[in-house]
Amino acid sequence: MLPLSAIPGLGPKAIADLKRLGVLSVADLLAHYPLRYQDLSHKVTTAELHAGETVTIDGVIKSIASRITPHRRMTLIEAVLSDDHGSVKVIWFNQRYLMKALHPGSLVRLSGQVTLGPRGLQFTNPTFELQRAGESVHTGRIVPIYPLTGGITQKRIRSAVAWAMKVVPIADWLPEEVKEREDLIDLVEAVQQIHLPDSFKAVEEARKRLQFDELFLYELTHLKSRAELKKLTAPSIPSSIDAVKTFVASLPFELTGAQRKAAWQIMQDMERGEPMNRLLEGDVGSGKTVVAAIAAFNAAQSGFQTAVLAPTEILAEQHDRSFEKLGLNVSLITSSHDGDPLADVVVGTHALLETKIQFRKLGLVVVDEQHRFGVRQRQALQEKEIENVGVPHLLSMTATPIPRTLALTLYGDLDLSVLDELPKGRKPIATRLVKYGKEAEMYKHVRSELDLGRQAFVVCPLIDSSEEVAAKSVTDLFALLTAGELKAYRCVMLHGRMKSEEKDAIMQAFKRGEIDVLVATTVIEVGVDVPNATVMCIEGAERFGLAQMHQLRGRVGRSDKPSFCYLNPSGFVPEKTYERLKALVDCQNGFELAERDLALRGSGELYGTQQSGYPEFKIANIFDAPLISKARNAAADLLKEDGELVEHPAVRARLEEYVHRVHFE
Repeated sequence: MLPLSAIPGLGPKAIADLKRLGVLSVADLLAHYPLRYQDLSHKVTTAELHAGETVTIDGVIKSIASRITPHRRMTLIEAVLSDDHGSVKVIWFNQRYLMKALHPGSLVRLSGQVTLGPRGLQFTNPTFELQRAGESVHTGRIVPIYPLTGGITQKRIRSAVAWAMKVVPIADWLPEEVKEREDLIDLVEAVQQIHLPDSFKAVEEARKRLQFDELFLYELTHLKSRAELKKLTAPSIPSSIDAVKTFVASLPFELTGAQRKAAWQIMQDMERGEPMNRLLEGDVGSGKTVVAAIAAFNAAQSGFQTAVLAPTEILAEQHDRSFEKLGLNVSLITSSHDGDPLADVVVGTHALLETKIQFRKLGLVVVDEQHRFGVRQRQALQEKEIENVGVPHLLSMTATPIPRTLALTLYGDLDLSVLDELPKGRKPIATRLVKYGKEAEMYKHVRSELDLGRQAFVVCPLIDSSEEVAAKSVTDLFALLTAGELKAYRCVMLHGRMKSEEKDAIMQAFKRGEIDVLVATTVIEVGVDVPNATVMCIEGAERFGLAQMHQLRGRVGRSDKPSFCYLNPSGFVPEKTYERLKALVDCQNGFELAERDLALRGSGELYGTQQSGYPEFKIANIFDAPLISKARNAAADLLKEDGELVEHPAVRARLEEYVHRVHFE
């Protein structure tokens, strides 16, 4: 696999930026898909220029000079471009390198918007490229716009991708009969057209093929997992009804009907001799932990242990406390906690996957926030087979309500239990949509809550500011708030680029009340339980999906204090986006919200940059239920015909690569 350093002209800084985008090799560039496209294909001559149009023009640089403007002290590059029909002025600001890149006589192609300057029509800061033999990448065509970070530019990424397409061999692994039946183009063409498209129709064809590939591999992974699981045996753990009733009666609260039903389903599954593989899906605060505790208590009555796997150390510690409060014999094992693997309930992070951890008699594995763990990672615990009785049962949990229609196709290897009731006494969180320009009122209310001794979250979609995205970044907003609206309070910044130890230390300090305001990215979306936090401000709200904002809202309202969630868009938003944000204001029920989200999006539309709680795809639309269904049926048909993929070695190789990449990197 070619390293990024093999790309001509790519320095260490650009390589570091690409790695932050998840691009680790030259081949990865081909899977770094554009966010959108800009149509620069309209070519004209100087005689056909009109103010306000975005066009492309070919010509020769007649003159070029630079000067410093007297007021703002900016470098101004002024050039004249000529063709057979006349000339046009071109201006660039603060791009000194152009004096070396362009000279009188340079043949160039310019793309940009024509504006009316003081002396007639002109181009201001247009994209350009020298006219050489070969295909244009930056001008004169439909141009891809990629996700960026740091100092890397669109031109740098486009050039790198164009180079990668020439050197990376692309083998089409999808069976011909599947491509024919689903009317899919070849993979080589799909990769070419997604990055350097001939038309917008070609983009759609390429997107359909690449989305299908991703969904097909996802479904194939889960269907194979289910088939392999069915071949195994598991311990038959009897339901100790009387003991469980006594345990439930001792709890300081009453179970909801949904909790009772889910607990019964799980106990019945565990009585069977085949491994349980169940997903417990429940809204924020619906009481999933109690249901898992009942299952663990029941297992302990027959001498079996339960392992609880959490994605972060903070969440593992939280579970440890929760299970202890419920009266269970618990031990915590993480990188910084050396617990006892012989306890009835062993709670931990990835540390539990290590081979050196030897359980006494593992009968049940509980995986919290299951989308954070891959199939293989979950299997690593299940493979801790008990002598003579088989593999342990698996209970996965997620706090993201997923529409049933999607859940059945996305998690086809799992049986489903749903907690669709909230415990009694849970107060609704007052959710407000901030009007444009009214942020000061929001922060005035934040200050009033802080003055009462409470705490607040401020969440942003980005770590660093970006030319491509209007939303505020954590770094910019933190500087703004600590110098302005919240300068009198203890504010700390938190984001995913920090080291785990640093993030954990900040979260623990916030839980202890040593921090008033956490200005963060979505690293705080799952598992953070701070009852004293009463305000959640979501900046750039239009950049998030409803599911993720619902998760974020669930970080407050965890006590008897009134709690608030503010949705603050980056600016004026389109009517559809407003309707989507309004749905969160009007609706507290996560399942109802998930159904609304699906209806608002439709099958081909994607709002927001992320969808917490759902599988993470590079290009597939998680809300495209028809395509998911087609991919699932195609995967099922292939496995029915060739369960071990012996006759489809290309599919098997691609699947192995996919599983390793998704679940281990």
